[in-house]
Amino acid sequence: MRVLITGGDGFIGQNLARSLLYRGDHVHILDSHITSQPKLSHESLSRTIGDVCDICDLISENEGPEVIVHLASVAIPKLYMKEPDFVIRPNVIGTNEVCKLAEKYKSRVIFASTSEVYGSTIDNSTVGTSLSENSDSHSSLLSPRTPYSVSKKMGEEIVRSFVRKGNSGCSIRFFNVVGPNMDRTVQGYGRVIPNFVDSIIQNKPLTIYGDGQQTRCFLWINDAVSALLKLIDFSNELPTVVNIGHSQQTSILDLARLFNEISGVQKEIEFYERLPDEPRHRRPNISLAKSILDWEPTIDLHEIVSKILTGVLE
Repeated sequence: MRVLITGGDGFIGQNLARSLLYRGDHVHILDSHITSQPKLSHESLSRTIGDVCDICDLISENEGPEVIVHLASVAIPKLYMKEPDFVIRPNVIGTNEVCKLAEKYKSRVIFASTSEVYGSTIDNSTVGTSLSENSDSHSSLLSPRTPYSVSKKMGEEIVRSFVRKGNSGCSIRFFNVVGPNMDRTVQGYGRVIPNFVDSIIQNKPLTIYGDGQQTRCFLWINDAVSALLKLIDFSNELPTVVNIGHSQQTSILDLARLFNEISGVQKEIEFYERLPDEPRHRRPNISLAKSILDWEPTIDLHEIVSKILTGVLE
């Protein structure tokens, strides 16, 4: 199979490309390298350096893909809050261009969306409340955070329009995909796992933005890739959108304590001011992924943190 991965040199993209190459597929990566570095090389891997907004001009006929996995987008809040175009362009203009290319080659489109699209829908709900694909969205307007979530919502709409024309496509709402080799170059708000890893390595306090009672769910990178592979290979009509995440929920304060426990050290925990419009809780309902893809996560948070710390403390 010929698979084109936009943002293929990023964290999820590299892991997906590696799995596709291992099973014998042909992979073409399109990446601007704003926040990534090309690391993979393989006889069945080709690469174009460029902007996904120019994809129709950059991908030649002999590289025409059967599937396009659209991952291109900055996902680091510190960067996109400073420069919103880092997310607006790839998720809106880029997604539109991806769908144009896909129409030309009759390609399937898999768009990487995010749990951020739900916003603060369950902020006032009991911990443990989950978000299904048809849950409402509750977001502020024109805040520092909204360029990311709003552009992902628009990307989903573009893919849905593409599908309504008779094409094959799906949006995945990822919930906090983590693993080894996450980029630790940019630290700060919205990067809790890389922040904690860097603190352990650098012997610094663990930093939390807000009171630490906000909750999140974390998904191991291999489980995220497994879901993508199932969607790439899916032989029936794809769902419009599907949640991909782990239903195990933890507070950020408990996550910091877990890092201390597993690392065997007791780092001080420092609290910083909470940024406005940060959702209080986010937990996926993954019943759709279980039923149609026969997919669910394979490892829990304790093992995730253990694997990440084993990799950096060896």
